[in-house]
Amino acid sequence: MIRLLALAATAAAVLTGSASAASPWKSYTITKQAGPISVSLSGERQPESYGADFRDLQLVVKDGSKTVYDHPYCNPERCSFGTQHGLKLQNVWGGSLDEVIVSNYTGGAHCCFQTLVVLVDGPRAGKTVSADWGDIGYQGQVHDGTFDFVSADDRFAYEFTSFAGSGFPMMVEAINPAGTAFTDVTKTRLDLVRKDAASYWKSYLADRGTGPNDDARGVFAAWCADEYTLGLGAMCQTELASGVKAGYLNGFPGWPRGPKFATALEKFLRQTGYITS
Repeated sequence: MIRLLALAATAAAVLTGSASAASPWKSYTITKQAGPISVSLSGERQPESYGADFRDLQLVVKDGSKTVYDHPYCNPERCSFGTQHGLKLQNVWGGSLDEVIVSNYTGGAHCCFQTLVVLVDGPRAGKTVSADWGDIGYQGQVHDGTFDFVSADDRFAYEFTSFAGSGFPMMVEAINPAGTAFTDVTKTRLDLVRKDAASYWKSYLADRGTGPNDDARGVFAAWCADEYTLGLGAMCQTELASGVKAGYLNGFPGWPRGPKFATALEKFLRQTGYITS
């Protein structure tokens, strides 16, 4: 199952530390190049004890001597205190040249990983597509000639239990052939969904119980969502009824328990598109 990326580990320090007196602003530049494509992200950075502020960042992409993209990068999520940035050149759309991937971490304890992709060739040269992965981030995989952004459904965070106890069903996205948006292609990667479902079922068996500290609602919800993606929704419903009857799906107070959990789970799975009939 997908879990938080390593960058999130720095967020706790950002939140618990206290910044010292303001440091002077300094020039900041990161660059990458692959073949004729080069990219730079430059501006100013103000380092502090537990993070940094950024301002006036400019993202410039060139194909040889031709400027493909030249725009300000900053907004409150990209350049506020504790944010982090990364550049990568990789073919994620299937064109003849590598696209520019700009990664952004917004800072904070539980948010957020974002991706901006700048397309560099064809009719969409200079256009961008973006994705917000919430707390999850992504792992890249090439599958049947398509670059898959393998992530998980962040909408399940806190929905049925604490963040630590939440499960996140498999979600896979790719840039659509038109190069206009990220699109959900999870159903083309049922191999990953099966592995994810098996992992969450194992966690459910380990976590379920009838004690006051036993809380399997989060991992069970993620397993159910994976089962629906696999076309096995009836299995979810059978185990849901069994788990409620046995008292396995109560958990600690603060979220729906027992029969109320069953009702809330079905409603949420419909709202999020896992149950379609």
